[in-house]
Amino acid sequence: MNVPPKTKQQWIDIVTGKKTYELKFLAAKFLLCRLMPAVRSDPTPARIRDGVTQLYDLFEKNSDSPSVQADLKNIFG
Repeated sequence: MNVPPKTKQQWIDIVTGKKTYELKFLAAKFLLCRLMPAVRSDPTPARIRDGVTQLYDLFEKNSDSPSVQADLKNIFG
């Protein structure tokens, strides 16, 4: 599965904490532990966009990983 575009609502839902998923990709778990509190304390569109970009870039760079593929399937179907 290709990494879906940053414009998908699921990316926003993840970084804002609106929706949670049991992720297998450890680096994404660590990144979200840092991003989600920062976005909650400053939920401006720019901050949310930055969080989405960071998470998207991480998934994109590691898109061949089986754990990334499993997470993408879990999140985006």
